[in-house]
Amino acid sequence: MTKRNILAIVAVASAFAAAPAAAQNVLIKSGPQGGVWYPVSAGLAGVLKDKAGMNATVQTGGGVSNAVNVGNGQAQIGFTTSGVAKDTYSGAGGKPPMKDLRLFGVLYNQYYTLAVPADGEVKTVKDLKGRRLVTQRKGSSTEKMTRDVLEANGLKYDDLSKMNFAGNVGDATNQVKDRQVDGFSALIAHPAGYMMEMASSADVNIVALDKPAIDYLVKNFSGYSPITLKAGTYPWLKADVPTVNAPVIMVTNANVPDDVAYRMAKAWFENHETLVNVHEVMKQFTPGNASADPVIPIHPGALRYYKEVGAVK
Repeated sequence: MTKRNILAIVAVASAFAAAPAAAQNVLIKSGPQGGVWYPVSAGLAGVLKDKAGMNATVQTGGGVSNAVNVGNGQAQIGFTTSGVAKDTYSGAGGKPPMKDLRLFGVLYNQYYTLAVPADGEVKTVKDLKGRRLVTQRKGSSTEKMTRDVLEANGLKYDDLSKMNFAGNVGDATNQVKDRQVDGFSALIAHPAGYMMEMASSADVNIVALDKPAIDYLVKNFSGYSPITLKAGTYPWLKADVPTVNAPVIMVTNANVPDDVAYRMAKAWFENHETLVNVHEVMKQFTPGNASADPVIPIHPGALRYYKEVGAVK
């Protein structure tokens, strides 16, 4: 661990060790504006402010960078995916392991989604060869999964005629609507408002992953599992779409005091309906789901709450 990272963790610990009367400062690293992560993060921050007396703020980020920032102690909560968290914790790819990274809880499922114009020529992932694709910025979970899905289909960025990295979801969907690209590759919680908006101006298809690609992804990358996007999720989605799930999780740092993590968990779960009102995907955020099959160690403070309510024995 570098001197800079040690100092960052010391600073976090010192901030949380302040006088009990002072409100704790909680920085939540989220996703880009326009996606689901950002409003959900804002809802979580609002509950901490209103119900737990904490100074909670939200910053944009990406799944990969969020895990690193939380692991370094530069933020108290970060949104990422299970596979990214596991790789960050263990030091996959020759990177230094971040053993202070802790699971706070699993939030909800996300589906790999390749959205294309219905009258276009892309019917399978392999059809992207020589064509134009947009995804989210580098360092995001979506961008990583895009690379993984291309690899599972024998492709890489260099095989495409154009590869764009949008700063936000609106930019990406507009590129599809304006026919600047042939598809939008994303990791999405469905239903998504921006998908419905994109389909309001032209017919859209969601490309299924074939079984060999799904098997490859599950075997070769952490945190992926088969899932099916059901017909009827959108009015125009007429058939089930086999794809891959990469659940959204919240991570925290081992140096966040146990009582602070416990208070956060208690505030969020006791105000669950408020979070559901922010976005319906939070219906999945229950103590049982949040604590199931942890990919990295659960923070002791959150674990205390899960045990208290009977979600963990």
